[in-house]
Amino acid sequence: MSGRTGRPSKGDRVVLYSRPHREVRAAVEASAARAGYDTISDYVAAVLAQHEGLSALAPAPTKHPDQKELPLAASA
Repeated sequence: MSGRTGRPSKGDRVVLYSRPHREVRAAVEASAARAGYDTISDYVAAVLAQHEGLSALAPAPTKHPDQKELPLAASA
């Protein structure tokens, strides 16, 4: 068995904390979902990278925003 398991590294990263108002958090969650991000952290990192002119370092969405989930429960 090879040594490492799990998902591949996302690269050199550091933690950045923020405590937004609840309404801001809700808006960010909705925007992240619409943009196709699985995590709010990746969405916020992408927004910050674009804002700072570092778009090449922005994490990519995990799925296409228009992609729908398959109704697996209904098909079984």
